[in-house]
Amino acid sequence: MKLLQATTGPILTMLLGGLLTVWLVRQAPGYGADPSELDGRWSAESIATLRAQSQGHMTTWQLYTAYLKGLARGDMGNSLAWNRPVAQLLGQRGLVTLRSSGLAVLFGWAAAVVVALSCRFRALPLVSTTSRGAAAALLCLPAPAVALLLCLVMRPAVPELVAAAVTGLAIFARVLLPSSTLLYASEAEPHVLQARARGVTSTRLVIWHVFRCAAPALFSLLAASVPVAFGIAVPVETVCNLPGAGQLAWLAAQKRDLPVLTGLTFALMAVTLLSTSMARAWSVSGPELAERRTA
Repeated sequence: MKLLQATTGPILTMLLGGLLTVWLVRQAPGYGADPSELDGRWSAESIATLRAQSQGHMTTWQLYTAYLKGLARGDMGNSLAWNRPVAQLLGQRGLVTLRSSGLAVLFGWAAAVVVALSCRFRALPLVSTTSRGAAAALLCLPAPAVALLLCLVMRPAVPELVAAAVTGLAIFARVLLPSSTLLYASEAEPHVLQARARGVTSTRLVIWHVFRCAAPALFSLLAASVPVAFGIAVPVETVCNLPGAGQLAWLAAQKRDLPVLTGLTFALMAVTLLSTSMARAWSVSGPELAERRTA
């Protein structure tokens, strides 16, 4: 029963999200229009045949049910703009985004946690003030602006470097302040105060008492940063001309490519729901771990 309740919500969310995507794309101006219709050499019969083949006459529900039937057979359809299978496009572009943003998310999160630990237990006021000011500035600056500045300064031959740097800096800015708050709260736990009263060394106190207590909540921040990274990748890959999943989403939206946008929506919702479930599980296990250690 619990398994059914846990899976029903995500499945309904994905189905409703896919239906909303199809409806929004169909409402977009220019959907179903083909540039070939502007060619004066085409006859009225040829244009009518072209419009009939474009599926513009189908309703939202008909388009969505046809897509779900194909998806059940493992067919995500063909791209209208690139004339290639959507699964192939998502696989190739997704690997580029994973290479440029995957490790950047991990490094950005790890750097924020290390800086928060160092500032909290090493009494480094200059580092603390500088890091907090940098995080606040990065939160105020849009990610495409940071990417454009790095492109102008670095002029890299590989745009993946700029995309990774922007993603890592954005995740660092979003994780630093919450992680500092979590570590401050963990420092006030009874078992931490008892360990400090017993004369435990600062390194052991940080690793085995403070960080271990705050680890579930910190890992939940890491899981919650995964969908944020894709939101950053869309404008950054477009600015850097990086052929990843983010740039694919931008171009598909411009070209009203319904199969690609629907496939991207399902993939992103699956990643978001998985990371959200992991974050919820880690955040729930945090208080349980603290109770065990106190007992």
